[in-house]
Amino acid sequence: MYLSKDPGSWQQYVRRADNIGMPLNELAKKYAMESNLYAQQMIMEAQMLQQQQTALATASGGSAPTVTVSDLPSGCIEFVNNTSDGTQCRFWIETSAPTNYTITWGDGETTTGETTDGLDGGVGNGDGNNKLEIDHIYADTFTEYTARICFDDISLVNYLEFNGDD
Repeated sequence: MYLSKDPGSWQQYVRRADNIGMPLNELAKKYAMESNLYAQQMIMEAQMLQQQQTALATASGGSAPTVTVSDLPSGCIEFVNNTSDGTQCRFWIETSAPTNYTITWGDGETTTGETTDGLDGGVGNGDGNNKLEIDHIYADTFTEYTARICFDDISLVNYLEFNGDD
């Protein structure tokens, strides 16, 4: 039995009835919290399953199978880019103080950077007036790429906006 439900992709999450109308900075924090809670729950369940399998295998004289769990690290948001209407991914972030970020685009490419003070540097008060624009071009159309953005301190994120109908 699960204590928390899978929050799903960012696109699904923002459309969930209890999230409609919520300010984006609160929504991003809530999503990160629910995603992390769900990931921790999945890890605990996999560990319990592995312990049970180990106990069963030991009792029967065999060896236990290996269970692999992919979890979402703390401070990360995962989303899916669908290139059916173009290969460009664009989004904007704003943080309340400088923080480093790492983006794995799902196509083998990685982008690292820092939000900074100054015009369009990404450090602001959450109104989206000093957002940092991030762009990436994918090679293939009609493909879904699972991307992940991780922040050194996700609690500083106060604005996150995706282009189009994401």
